[in-house]
Amino acid sequence: MSYSVLITCSYIKSHPSIKIIKEVIESLDKTNIKPDTPIILAHDSLKRMGDNNLVYEQYLVNLREFIKNKPNIQIVRRETHGHLVGNVRNAFKYINTDYILLIQHDFEFIREFDIEKIIDDMQNNSNLKHIRFNKRITQKKPKNMDLKPSKDYVPYGTQHKCKNYTYTQTPGWSDNNHLVSSEYYRNIILPECQDG
Repeated sequence: MSYSVLITCSYIKSHPSIKIIKEVIESLDKTNIKPDTPIILAHDSLKRMGDNNLVYEQYLVNLREFIKNKPNIQIVRRETHGHLVGNVRNAFKYINTDYILLIQHDFEFIREFDIEKIIDDMQNNSNLKHIRFNKRITQKKPKNMDLKPSKDYVPYGTQHKCKNYTYTQTPGWSDNNHLVSSEYYRNIILPECQDG
């Protein structure tokens, strides 16, 4: 079982600071990934952004300095502006692992989990195709538990108790931080989505 981390990146107002993406990269310590896990920092092009190009270029210089002693981290960049889907599609040229932990450059992990245990559960339960990590919670339970089932279909809140963790089925796909097989992305997700 091999896996990579793909962090999608684009221009944000805090650039040229790398504070936010640095916190996201450092939060990977909570996932129990191996130290040599390939991490791809997939950057979208700014050809449409005009004056912010200088700020974005300085951000990239600062980021290169931060990762210079981290040989498992690679910066890739689209030549044209592709938005999230185009950026992910471009980054997939550099993915040659079975699974991908895809995260956004401003969604750090705040709780610990073991990525290899989740992958083990995915390999042993074909119902687990797209493991999304919650972005928001209510005071008492995960937000995805607040959904109400319809009379005809009840995927909302169905629990999948696996060897390592319990998963809650939800009614929709999301680009929040998620773990998925490369094959599922290449064969199902990317063909359904257009760049931009």
